[in-house]
Amino acid sequence: MSETEHYVLDAPTLLAMGGNKQVSGLIHAAAASGDVRLWVPVLCLLEAEREHSGIVGHVGVLVDVMHLIDDDYAMAVTVAELCPDGVPFGVAAAVHAARPNQMLPEGALVATVAPDSYDGFGVGVMDLNR
Repeated sequence: MSETEHYVLDAPTLLAMGGNKQVSGLIHAAAASGDVRLWVPVLCLLEAEREHSGIVGHVGVLVDVMHLIDDDYAMAVTVAELCPDGVPFGVAAAVHAARPNQMLPEGALVATVAPDSYDGFGVGVMDLNR
């Protein structure tokens, strides 16, 4: 029996969906296998939409592959703690989603094209630039 791999997609990764082969490959792997699960915090989706109109619609087409994580009070607390230090809202939301929680006791990896954004936050990162 294989173990499911969980990945959180952040705003830069959502913006790279159309042209980055690694991002496209990860999405394809999730679509083709029940062993790869992609998570998208709503705050990351909105941050990407702000930079490029149409991202929300694109993710909406892939809603069976990209599972949205609703913002909640716990996420608001994490964002409020990290943002005074200059951390973008989307990065803070991805950090929150990747940390161990009730739904994912082992946590998840942040699959990103901006891996340096996560230095020092104690979450695993998959660099999609390699």
